[in-house]
Amino acid sequence: MTKLIQRVSRVILAFFALIFLFIGAMNFQRYLTEHKDPKTAVIGLIVRHDDEKVVRYQYKGKTYSTAPVANVLKNFGKVGTRPKVYVNNHHPEKIYMKAGATGLLILSSVMIGWALLIGLVLFFEFWFIHQLKEMRATSDENIENEITSQTNKKE
Repeated sequence: MTKLIQRVSRVILAFFALIFLFIGAMNFQRYLTEHKDPKTAVIGLIVRHDDEKVVRYQYKGKTYSTAPVANVLKNFGKVGTRPKVYVNNHHPEKIYMKAGATGLLILSSVMIGWALLIGLVLFFEFWFIHQLKEMRATSDENIENEITSQTNKKE
């Protein structure tokens, strides 16, 4: 029963590692496409909208309200502050708190790092268990050889 639970937990960990790797790769791809897009700096206003913090800003005479790209923790400021945001010229509904879209790079790096860490843990766990089984097998062989040699000496 415990071997079954161990195998199921390893499969679940591998599944999560693949999900983290996929999400990290998708965010890294977004970073590569968006970090060089032309951006315009504007002053926005942080407001609450439907229990979410969003930034309200004007760009080319039109008012937008949106959350910054790659801001998972919603820690882009307190309600009522006026931060400088960078508006994507091609897609004005996409804003960034930094000009280089480094939030996407940080998010993708963290996700890929966790995926690699989980993968390494799974690999080295498998390798260590395999080494223990080999050591046990050689130990059992040595004990059997020692017992047979002692019985041969007595005869």
